[in-house]
Amino acid sequence: MIVKIDSHETPGLVADRPAARIRSYDHCMDSRQIKTRAKLASVVLSLASERPASEITASEIAIAAGINRSTFYQHATSPVALLEGVLRDELDEIRDHYLAEADLETGPQASEAIERVTVAVLEHVDSHDAIYTRGLGEGSGSASLQPLLSQHFAGSIELLLERHALTVPQASSILPAGFVADAAARFIADGTVGALDVWLSTPTPRSTASFMSAYRVFLPSWWPLPA
Repeated sequence: MIVKIDSHETPGLVADRPAARIRSYDHCMDSRQIKTRAKLASVVLSLASERPASEITASEIAIAAGINRSTFYQHATSPVALLEGVLRDELDEIRDHYLAEADLETGPQASEAIERVTVAVLEHVDSHDAIYTRGLGEGSGSASLQPLLSQHFAGSIELLLERHALTVPQASSILPAGFVADAAARFIADGTVGALDVWLSTPTPRSTASFMSAYRVFLPSWWPLPA
C-alpha cells in the first residue's frame, strides 16, 4: 500500500534548523558585516582545503581576513563552526534555487527538480572535494561533515514531504505516527552521504552522471527520479 505522508505526520523531520537562523542573521547584517562574512568564508574555505578545520585557529582566520579575533567571534564560535556555516549556506541556496519555487505537485516535474538539486549538491561537494574528503573521513572526529550533509538531505526530504512530492510505502505493522517517514528520510540521507564519500574517492574528473546512474540503483522504487 502506498500512502501520501503529510507534513503533520512527520514530527521528527520538523527539527531545529540552524541554517534558517544563519540566513535570518545575514539579513540583519549591514554591508560592512556582509563583506566581512564573505572574507571569512573565502579564508576558511581556502585554509580548510589545505588541512583539517580542527587544526585552524580563529587568530589565523582573523589575520588572513584582516579583522580582529573579537570580530571573528561575532560571526562564528570556532573555525569548524564557521566552515560548517559557510557550507550550509551554500547547500541551502541550492535547495532554495531548485526546490523552493519548483512545481512539485506533478510526478515528472518533481522528478526533474529532485534530479537537478541532487546533481547541484554533487557539484557543490566536488568543488570542495578536499574539504569533504577530510570531513567525511574516519579521522574527522568533531570536525566531521557527515552530520551537516545528512541534515541537509533530511531537510530536503522534509520539504518534499511537505510539498507532497514523495509517497512513502506504509509499513504493514502498527508503528508510531511519523516513524516510517522519519526512518525513510534518515535512511536515504545517511546512505546518500555514504555514497558521496565513496564517489569522492574516485579519480577526477568525477562524473555526476555516473553517480546518478548508480544512485538510481540504490534508491527505493518509490523515490522519484527520471528514468
